[in-house]
Amino acid sequence: MKLIRRMSILFLICLCSFQLSAREVPSGGEMLLDVLLARPVGLASTALGTAAWLIATPFTLLSGTWKQSGRRLVVYPAKFTFTRGLGDFPGYMEEYETVED
Repeated sequence: MKLIRRMSILFLICLCSFQLSAREVPSGGEMLLDVLLARPVGLASTALGTAAWLIATPFTLLSGTWKQSGRRLVVYPAKFTFTRGLGDFPGYMEEYETVED
């Protein structure tokens, strides 16, 4: 019980210190929050998105949205998880090209 309380307090401290502008270096709390929470969630999102994309592939091929669904379900979560800097959250979706097909 004490461990849960300590982890909750640590999480709240990290969450409260989460103020990052576009050019600032992320703080230790932001990096810790990224390692403990955002990266595992991003990895799970990539795995689940890949599974959903594989299941939906026959339907998306018929509708012509195969490329768009692949980017949204697989590429975006993978880029969020593996290509951004540690603790770097702001504006990650603005960099990516959207599919207008």
